[in-house]
Amino acid sequence: MMTKLTSYIFLLLMFCTVSIAADVSYGSLNENIQKGYKITKETSSQKMKTFTLKNKSNEVIVCLVDFRDQETRCWKP
Repeated sequence: MMTKLTSYIFLLLMFCTVSIAADVSYGSLNENIQKGYKITKETSSQKMKTFTLKNKSNEVIVCLVDFRDQETRCWKP
């Protein structure tokens, strides 16, 4: 009985942390530049452009600008 309860609690906590982590947003490229991040690397193709950003604490954010959908996605690697 106790091992089943422990297993259920463990699974519940695993699902909670996954759902919380998925909701983290790092905003747009412009928002991150306004927060003090600097562009350190830029790569491009015909359909998209990738920017690597760093701040003074050496935290890294990668932003992908998609020209087809006209949207920007940023995340911490």
